[in-house]
Amino acid sequence: MALLDQLPALIGVVVGSLGSYAVQTLTERRRWTRQRQERWDEKRFETYGRYANALKAQLRVTQRIGASLGFADVADPLAPAEGLPMLADAESHRATEWESFGDLDGP
Repeated sequence: MALLDQLPALIGVVVGSLGSYAVQTLTERRRWTRQRQERWDEKRFETYGRYANALKAQLRVTQRIGASLGFADVADPLAPAEGLPMLADAESHRATEWESFGDLDGP
């Protein structure tokens, strides 16, 4: 008889424990998802920045070559014979940075 008297309290403890476990699990899952999204946002930002810098370097070499050919946009002209190998290197670096966008499929 004593067990039947304590059964409602025991059921209350079990239900409370299960509810607490469920809430804690959902909270941790949401926290993990949010942190993962923040990491991907940081990685995406860094990748975009590296690509933009590579693109700017390529543009700068192109402008310098253009300045030697008569375009008065840049004060530091660069002869095409010297600039074309630099432009090829800049293009190679830009292409490498572009390939890193394939890693940004997201979480």
